[in-house]
Amino acid sequence: MKLWYVSALCFYALGICSPLFAAKRPAVSNVLAHFAAVLGSLALLGLSLTIITGNGETLRFAWFAPLGDILVTLDGLSALFLLALGVVGTAASIYAVGYTKEYYGHRFASMASLYNAFLLSIVLVLTVSQVFYFIIAWETMTLVSFFLVNHEFEKAGNTKAAYQYILMTHVGTAFIVAAFLILSSSVESLDFAGLAGAQLPGGLRNLVFACALLGFGTKAGVIPMHVWLPEAHPAAPSHVSALMSGVMIKTAIYGMCRFFLEFLGTGPQWWGVVVLALAIVSSVLGVLYACVQHDLKRLLAYHSVENIGIILLGVGSGMVFMSRGQALPAALAWMAALYHVFNHAVFKSLLFLGAGSVLHGSGTKDIEHMGGLIKRMPVTALLFLIGAVAISALPPLSGFVSEWLTFQSMFHLPAAMSGLLGKLWAVILIALLGLTGALAGACFVKVVGVTFLAKPRSAGAAKAHEAPVSMLAGMAGLAAVCVAAGVCPQWMLAVVGRAVAGLKGVDSAGMLAQSDWLTTMLPLGSGGDSLAMPFVAVLLLAGCLMALGFARLAGKAKVVTGETWTCGIVPTARMEYSATGFTEPIRRVFKAILRPVVEIKAEKEPNPYHGVRMTFSVHITNIFNEWIYNPLCEGVMFLAENFKRIQGGSLQVYIGYIMVFTVIVLIVSNRG
Repeated sequence: MKLWYVSALCFYALGICSPLFAAKRPAVSNVLAHFAAVLGSLALLGLSLTIITGNGETLRFAWFAPLGDILVTLDGLSALFLLALGVVGTAASIYAVGYTKEYYGHRFASMASLYNAFLLSIVLVLTVSQVFYFIIAWETMTLVSFFLVNHEFEKAGNTKAAYQYILMTHVGTAFIVAAFLILSSSVESLDFAGLAGAQLPGGLRNLVFACALLGFGTKAGVIPMHVWLPEAHPAAPSHVSALMSGVMIKTAIYGMCRFFLEFLGTGPQWWGVVVLALAIVSSVLGVLYACVQHDLKRLLAYHSVENIGIILLGVGSGMVFMSRGQALPAALAWMAALYHVFNHAVFKSLLFLGAGSVLHGSGTKDIEHMGGLIKRMPVTALLFLIGAVAISALPPLSGFVSEWLTFQSMFHLPAAMSGLLGKLWAVILIALLGLTGALAGACFVKVVGVTFLAKPRSAGAAKAHEAPVSMLAGMAGLAAVCVAAGVCPQWMLAVVGRAVAGLKGVDSAGMLAQSDWLTTMLPLGSGGDSLAMPFVAVLLLAGCLMALGFARLAGKAKVVTGETWTCGIVPTARMEYSATGFTEPIRRVFKAILRPVVEIKAEKEPNPYHGVRMTFSVHITNIFNEWIYNPLCEGVMFLAENFKRIQGGSLQVYIGYIMVFTVIVLIVSNRG
């Protein structure tokens, strides 16, 4: 186990240094850096599988004696997240070999080094089990990803996005440090094992919960702390965006699991209610904002907010069940959340890599300027479609399994909630989760239809070309995992059950024993209503084969293809449904939340017989910026302008400040 761990770290370290060995030969540097990243990620897969099939272990490295030994805990929880990192890291690194060729001569060496450093820092965050080193690894991960987001700083908006990201995450880090300090002060230990036994008064315990939720929630992109995420993810290179959305924001879920399952344990019911409230707001608003986006990567970033909300619905439900002493439903809820952590890491990384391929082939991220790409990029279109089906939670792919498990856990929530209002709230949560799934499906119908079907809407789309083999190989690997984790979910369910095994208030072993996961997906004695995922997959495959057979037979007849009949008018791309037009009903229904602003501009044509040329555009008002962050920024600027007045430049005034402050300190100390 130690060999796997050290091997992964060494490979990533080699990848950090590899561009230095071939600085003048970017092709060699590219292969070396990303081959090292592939080997490091494969070593993580070996490590996680070793932990899953064996027993966990705590390693001690005495590398920095002045700062104390580094403790590394390799248990079931860290194994699940390392497995996700290994899968996504391997695919993204293979993909990067072809994708990063366009960065040759454009600070490529620094990007390749930072990419490996990013992977290395995530490994340390998921394994280090001592507070001081955990914070160092956490800040390293933040700083490295900041430089990657700002890699193309010459592009408009990238620098602003990077600094917004680092500002918000440092605010979150402050809350995380506060939570650790309060915990460690009660047990006089900085080791995670010691923190698990912390005994805190009720008030301090609630304070630690609030600090951990705010700190890790900011990194996860929970609304309303999400404002950095839709800006930073589109700015980063696509293989980095895949890692950020697929794995990095999940480190926050890892931190919440450590606090809510180990350090704090079972808490009051209102803890879970608060998490559920933030979760459902993130789910519904995340998917709403995603539906009205035209930038493909920004749209996917908002879907990350949505899926973090779905994960937290499982976390919050598990906390409610734990508070009521219901160990079996608690296990189901936590297992659903952790299963969705893995699934989202895979299908969201696949979609971001697909968006990168579309950008690479067509030169644009704007959905309105795409169209017809399925004819020019057929493999990318197929792989992106698999990711779209998975994120839409349609059977038999992986997203359906974890989201359906989340629904099952929430079906037990009304009985666990106290009071009539609590039970009503639980029912509303279930309905809103269903609404989230429906909106996600509608959003990806828009994405796939407007991006890949119909006619090209721009010269770039008309001249688009398929992605290189390495990019397609990375995407194909993730697509295969989406299919495998959906058709045969039994192994992954055992993995997530192992992640929460032995924890107080959670009976994962009993949960798995309640049902035969090979034939059913409705546990807790739900009777005969079963859903056999392999059987569903076989039926769907048989249906596809039959459809292909009929198409083959029908194809023997002579077929003449031509343009769609439009009453004698030659069809053009202007006659197609646009992304703006497709989402118009959603904007109307949810206009109170989205607050769309319509702009119509009229320009006179040189020829008077043509009338005027009109341009229609719609902008969505971000209520969180308008209600929270803009007033906050204005308040800070107002205080800064007024405090600036005390800097008069007079030595006598500064001496006066010192004397006044000294008198105040003396008065306060004498009273003490």
